[in-house]
Amino acid sequence: MAHSDLFSEFPPHSESDWQVKIEKDLKGKAFSDLLKNDANGNTIRPLYTSEGLNLKDQPLKEHPKWDIVHEIVVNDEKSANAEALNFLNRGATSLIFYLKGTENLKALLENIEIQYICLNLVLAAGLKEISQQLQDLVQERDLEEAELEGSINFDPLENLARTGNWFQSEAEDMAQLKALQNNNFAGMRSVCVNVNHAENAGANHSQQLGMALAMAYEYIYKLDLQSTRGFWVNFAIGSDYFAEISKIRAFRRIWQQMQKELGLKPEEVRIYAETSMRNKTKFDRHNNLIRSTTEAMAAIIGGATEVNVKEFDLTYQEPGFFSKRLALNQLSILQHESHFHQVRDMARGAYFIENLTEDIAQKAWQFFKDIEAQGGYLSALENGFIQKSVSAQANKQQALFDNGDLVLVGANKYFNANEKGEFSLETPSSESDKKPNTFVEALVAKRLSAALESQQISQIQN
Repeated sequence: MAHSDLFSEFPPHSESDWQVKIEKDLKGKAFSDLLKNDANGNTIRPLYTSEGLNLKDQPLKEHPKWDIVHEIVVNDEKSANAEALNFLNRGATSLIFYLKGTENLKALLENIEIQYICLNLVLAAGLKEISQQLQDLVQERDLEEAELEGSINFDPLENLARTGNWFQSEAEDMAQLKALQNNNFAGMRSVCVNVNHAENAGANHSQQLGMALAMAYEYIYKLDLQSTRGFWVNFAIGSDYFAEISKIRAFRRIWQQMQKELGLKPEEVRIYAETSMRNKTKFDRHNNLIRSTTEAMAAIIGGATEVNVKEFDLTYQEPGFFSKRLALNQLSILQHESHFHQVRDMARGAYFIENLTEDIAQKAWQFFKDIEAQGGYLSALENGFIQKSVSAQANKQQALFDNGDLVLVGANKYFNANEKGEFSLETPSSESDKKPNTFVEALVAKRLSAALESQQISQIQN
């Protein structure tokens, strides 16, 4: 088709021109009346244009690839190994094992070709023994350790925030983590920052990113790290679709900024993302499939390198094969049918997302500085600054839900009192409870619909 100047007769319009038009249509209302703050404290405007948009140099993943995660709580090595092999054959490319620290790693990983997948080992104890078993296994299989991808996940700072206590003590935990760094793993990430709990406790986006940065900085300082290459960061992804895309993108920006400020060589941070539990419901539970699919999409578009979809029925029972298979299939469809793994930054140049990314990044950097002004992450936990900040935001979110301004279908809207199923009043294992005699006050994870559902269950049972 020949070049055409069909659009030359339409003059360009500035942002102010659009605002004048909008205010005219509003019949007396001001443009500012349309500004609103979302549940996470982000200011949302009704209009975004290229005017004044300064596109930042967005740090990207090394390649568009992202890995499909299947998680397994290991009760015995044989059954865990069978489940892992089953779901690898069904399309998983990453495994995350939750270990007690006493497992036989050779039995657990039998016939699993760890050089071709991501392998994440989450530990609360037995760090020295498990890491040594992994090194022995690599040697026995004649592998190059640099071939491996994944993490050895021992995160004392996350455990302190989530439970209120260290694994053992600050000195012992940090000594174990320091010894792990001396093993000089070339492939596996060995400094893990888990901030997924903060999302589930009600922290907003900038608080989650600021906490992640403060935790990383605490580890850099306490472990005397000279490189950020070993970091693996875990975020939970909520249902605020565009803001969650922006959250992951914003973290890559502030991570780059932190490395620059510290004079460290810029290294790509590996971001693991899992779907949130905070917005999941017991009633009308299949809506959880829709919620977790959009959350997975946001994580992928934002730039996560591993994505884990939690099972839709995790709010009220231990997931079985059916819900685990659905969770895996959600990710397989996004990768193999929607081809989300073909582009490194799908959000690039979108006016709304670019503005929101920068807004969250600026606020996150400020919250990081606020934590440092308290003396660092550990001091900010000890004096309650982080807990109070997160609690205030969680209470705002809860009030929005209780008032019906934040809707969860099947819970505070379109509740079906005739729904059939087994509903327990007990707190699911995925939610933490306050415990007495803790070193610091714990950040307690709580689903938005938990209290309402307890009332609804009582009414049904009575």
